[in-house]
Amino acid sequence: MRMSEEKSRRLMAMVWRERAKRWALIALVPAVLFAGATYMLSGQLSRADRTIEVARHTGTVTGIARSGPRSSIAHVHLDDGRDVEALSQMSIIPPAGSHVVVSESRHASGRLSYDLKGLSE
Repeated sequence: MRMSEEKSRRLMAMVWRERAKRWALIALVPAVLFAGATYMLSGQLSRADRTIEVARHTGTVTGIARSGPRSSIAHVHLDDGRDVEALSQMSIIPPAGSHVVVSESRHASGRLSYDLKGLSE
């Protein structure tokens, strides 16, 4: 038994509509997940304490407060007379008396943070 041209065309259209519905659902799930992740990350970025200004200073290490496997907190006497605690993520912990370069970061909230960037020449 042969199908008429009109019925054949309608059947093919129905088959393609069903396929489109299935693939639309498969494409919609990752799009919704991506939109949700983007929304969550943008919310976290809006609450971040942004760095406004960075200044470099030189100083002398006076001691090490805490030492971990990948970082340490060093007491540093800066050349301008201030004593600060600076985060050091250098592979070798600088001993007391080492001359170092310290990066001072001023944040939007007014907080200051200090990082050891390397040994001074």
